Amino acid sequence: MTKDDVYIVIPGLNEAKTLKKVLLGIKKYTKNIIYIDDGSTDDSVKIAKKHIQHVLVHQINLGKGAALKTGCDYAFKHLNAQAVILMDADDQHNPNEIPEFFKRLQYNDIVLGIRGKGYLTKAPLIRIISNKLLSTFFLILFSKFIPDIPCGYKAFTKKIYPKISWQSSDYSVELEIAAKIAKYKLPFTTLEVETIYHSLDRGMNFINSIKVLLKLIYFRSFCNWISCY
Repeated sequence: MTKDDVYIVIPGLNEAKTLKKVLLGIKKYTKNIIYIDDGSTDDSVKIAKKHIQHVLVHQINLGKGAALKTGCDYAFKHLNAQAVILMDADDQHNPNEIPEFFKRLQYNDIVLGIRGKGYLTKAPLIRIISNKLLSTFFLILFSKFIPDIPCGYKAFTKKIYPKISWQSSDYSVELEIAAKIAKYKLPFTTLEVETIYHSLDRGMNFINSIKVLLKLIYFRSFCNWISCY
């Protein structure tokens, strides 16, 4: 696998303020970029089309999970990608980490970004606590410890995609991917990535984490979760 076989998949909703910076930063390392606009009402689509070739548009907001699914399906089915790297459009993922993701994908089917490099000092305390609780409950229910489950900076290969392909349309997509890794006992490696925060009210907050925990308990207890899809 070469870096030409890897595509960056970026979902976004009203990210006009940061999208140009994100795309230009990624283009230092690769031009293989797919942006999925999830019903934006700002100039996100216009900005994306100015800088990259592959721009997919949801006419209405369907959720992060749905946008990621659209992007990954497009990468693997239409562009013959051999792997994808998932990134956010809000400039909270440092493109300088991309070369290391490329390297890890040579020997691993799943690479999970783990926020380090100042996480305990930069992240809101409530975010740190909710993330720890999530990993702890996950360990109890699935007998597998996966640190920093909500981190959206991750990568995986085409070969493993059918195993971890998700149904969740919202932020619980991160949890579903983790659960499928545990369910199928899939090997993975972690990569410490830089912690960047521009706003404290974005992403997986404490309330969202509680909702995700309740969903996890429901599926695990009553649906045998993944096997029912």
